[in-house]
This record gives sequence, C-alpha cells and structure tokens, in this order.
Amino acid sequence: MSIKNKIGLGMIALFILVTIVGNFLDGFWHGITFIGVTAWVVIALELSSSSK
Repeated sequence: MSIKNKIGLGMIALFILVTIVGNFLDGFWHGITFIGVTAWVVIALELSSSSK
C-alpha cells in the first residue's frame, strides 16, 4: 500500500510541477507538457485500476 501511495503522491507532484512549468513557458512547450500530463494521468489510472 505504501508503494502505491508513494506512486500516487509522485503523480500529483509531477502534475503540479508540469502544470507550473507549462504555465511558465507557455506556447509550444505548454502543448508538450499537456500531452505529458495526459499520458501520466492515463498511466496512473491504469495502475490504480489494475491494482484493485
């Protein structure tokens, strides 16, 4: 459980970090970070659904 919780916290931290970086750089990089965040969310959802 602790490992899954750490992964969850890591995903949240990455999401916040990528959002801040995306807002700071904006433009072309904002699109890349948006795609990256979407990919991380999909991976996180798959991990949480497969763990149950």
